[in-house]
Amino acid sequence: MTFDYSSETPPRELVPSASLLSCVRLRSGQVKLFNLRVRLNLWQNAYSIPQHRPKQHVVCLHHFDRPMKFDRNLDGRTRRETTAKGDIAFMPADAPTMLRPATDDSQRILSFSYLVFEPSYLAELALSNGIGRPLDFIPTFSTPDPFLHEIVATLASTPRIVDPAANLFTEALLNAACARILRNYAEVRYRLCGPPRLTDDQLRAAIDYIHDHIGESLELRSISRAAGLSEFHFARLFKAATGDSPFQFVTRTRMERAKQLLRKTRLPIFEIAERVGYQKPSHFSARFRVVSGCGPDAYRKSAGR
Repeated sequence: MTFDYSSETPPRELVPSASLLSCVRLRSGQVKLFNLRVRLNLWQNAYSIPQHRPKQHVVCLHHFDRPMKFDRNLDGRTRRETTAKGDIAFMPADAPTMLRPATDDSQRILSFSYLVFEPSYLAELALSNGIGRPLDFIPTFSTPDPFLHEIVATLASTPRIVDPAANLFTEALLNAACARILRNYAEVRYRLCGPPRLTDDQLRAAIDYIHDHIGESLELRSISRAAGLSEFHFARLFKAATGDSPFQFVTRTRMERAKQLLRKTRLPIFEIAERVGYQKPSHFSARFRVVSGCGPDAYRKSAGR
């Protein structure tokens, strides 16, 4: 049996109709995050996920309130696991897998997240960063990975972020998740590598691009392209060069531009917000207050305008 996670509703064998499910689509659907919470006695097929082959790479993250035992078959091997919150299992595309709880506690709540990557997405990311083929992913039984858990928890909250640079934040998180997978759950011909630092010209090109497009919806792809680098390498090297992630740098640059306009012009707040990339003045004011410690009106008064 083949499971295809390409839709926003995963297979019924995986997600019973009575479960609580949410889905976050990322990178135009090339990456998806499913969150599942279901009582054990509602799980179909004698409380198990039947043997199947996923079409996509799947990171299964466990959120159980206390340790739980499972019998897992993965790529022809079977193991009884004791797994708890903070653990993950990694199922590469086309690797046969099956999961069955080894417990009679039918009232237990099962809480999972599934971070699903289209194979082409990880393959293209690897190639763009000098990782040669063959790229062999390693089926991985339950193992602690709190770093991936933190990334996924943050990704789950990104749809609620109203900052216009939120897409930069999401892309940085995805790059971090992909780097983790390529480092820990794949055998690669070449290690992740890249230039040791941004050249002065690359850094200046990126910063100039940000300043020239500060009123627009900036994306990591466009900024990294201006520097002539892949997204993953650019984000890592940019932080090393400036001390800020692209998301932090763009936000700080927007606020510095806003402060300049507040000090030197009498433009209304809503127009200043638009000029620095915020379509809603309320979102601009909230972000300005977080960064500056006061609202834009108070800042303007203190500056004597």
